[in-house]
Amino acid sequence: MLKSRPIRNAQVQWERDENGEVVITLERRETWKAKLLSKFFYLPKRHRISLDEVGSRIWELCDGDHTVRDLIEYLKKQYKLNPKEAEVSLTHYLKQLGRKRLVGFAVPLQKK
Repeated sequence: MLKSRPIRNAQVQWERDENGEVVITLERRETWKAKLLSKFFYLPKRHRISLDEVGSRIWELCDGDHTVRDLIEYLKKQYKLNPKEAEVSLTHYLKQLGRKRLVGFAVPLQKK
């Protein structure tokens, strides 16, 4: 896991707000479930997710060039965290982004 490289989903729209923080805009998928539910409930066409300073910086670093280990080192140095705090916080955050399909992970090939 630490050698994998997080990569932002290229289909996700995002921008910076006036404070320099990242705002992700998700479009509602038009599945049969969404169409059915929209007949009974209000379902917005777009959902916006605002990331804080730390989340925004990690989002930027999810470019496929940095490994999870690199991101942990960044958190340790920038925010003066101990290694375990940085690892637990980052892996939890990346897991959330992965579940929402906002990032994927490039895993290096195993050498035989």
